[in-house]
Amino acid sequence: MAMRFSVHVLFPTIALIFLVQLVSAGQLDILAVTGASTTPAKVYPGDIVTLNFNVSNTSGVGQIAQGLRVRAELNENYFEAERVEERFESLGAKGMKTVSLRFRVKEGALPGNYRVPVILEYDSGSTRIVQKEEVSFSLVACSQLRIEFISLSEAQPHIGSQLGITVTIRNSCTTAARNVGVELKSVSNSTIAPFIAPSGTTQKIGDILPAGSKDVTFSVMIGDKVDAKTYVFSVDANCDECSKSASSQFSFQVLGRPELVFSNIDYSVEVQGGNDKQIMQGSPFTLSVQLENIGLEKAKAVEAYIDFGSGIMGSTKSFLGNINPDDSGAAVFNLVASYDAKPGGHPGKITVRYVDELGAKQEFSQDYLLYVNPQPPTSPVVYIAMLVLVAVVLGILYFIIKFIFRQLAIMKAQSK
Repeated sequence: MAMRFSVHVLFPTIALIFLVQLVSAGQLDILAVTGASTTPAKVYPGDIVTLNFNVSNTSGVGQIAQGLRVRAELNENYFEAERVEERFESLGAKGMKTVSLRFRVKEGALPGNYRVPVILEYDSGSTRIVQKEEVSFSLVACSQLRIEFISLSEAQPHIGSQLGITVTIRNSCTTAARNVGVELKSVSNSTIAPFIAPSGTTQKIGDILPAGSKDVTFSVMIGDKVDAKTYVFSVDANCDECSKSASSQFSFQVLGRPELVFSNIDYSVEVQGGNDKQIMQGSPFTLSVQLENIGLEKAKAVEAYIDFGSGIMGSTKSFLGNINPDDSGAAVFNLVASYDAKPGGHPGKITVRYVDELGAKQEFSQDYLLYVNPQPPTSPVVYIAMLVLVAVVLGILYFIIKFIFRQLAIMKAQSK
């Protein structure tokens, strides 16, 4: 009876001791891989996939996994590695780490369920453990086209221009996409108006072979009824076998152009009476240059410059600031025709500079002629008046001097 009891107790005891020795030596797998998922959730050929899963330490005796290396073994026939390894310094008992690996599914990969081996390398006690697990994901049978690329002939088209939109449609499926149609839609407005599509907004481009692509181009006219702002459009692609349309949005900013013109150039002479349009030698006068913005954008930092040579003196620069569309501004110059200015026409140039809608400096100019008249000859009446004035002054001086000498004579006679 005693022998039977000892045998029954002996074998479990020996087994427990052996198990403890194995665990102490680090020879049991202590990690587990769980919670596998992919981003995107539905994976198609050609997708770049992030494979997420958790690595947990399931050791029941507190064993730590040191120097943990996690890597995936991909089948190079179907997948192209981007980041397939992560390392951790340690993973404690009951601990967990989230691993994210990244790879690309090749265009020719067939739909189905794929198992990816995951290799866990770590130190458990004094032993280096190589543990092999696996995660799985499904590659969905392709039933949708892909809008791979959208390019615009201009990123910021102007009002009055034509915008070209080129779209690349790719078939990532393993079967041909039949009767492919592409449609251009406006997201900002309920219809494509006020834009005009001369060739229409829908195009049929036929079939696209597996892993093949085709380009389609739309042309959009940007007329005067289009406001200068940002617009959002979308492109939809579909086929006979497609489960749903592929759609992609894009945006562009429509710009207007400022357009300054000379609306009036005028001058006035500062005179008291007489002709205020007749510039004489030595005459001060004011030159006014009126500018109007007949464009569709603001003209910024507008400046006007003049140059009429040395015969016309005064201010040569006027700052007008910003001029909005359908608005105007005036540059005023205070000038003087010098006394030695040559009589006749003085050709000059009026130059306008401003900053346009793209921040670029623009400049235009116009020639202008100022006519300077000579001073009129002095009238004989003026000379006679001057002589009479001189005679009067001399007469007054004569009588003053005569009076002084008479007083001196009287004083001298009284002193005797």
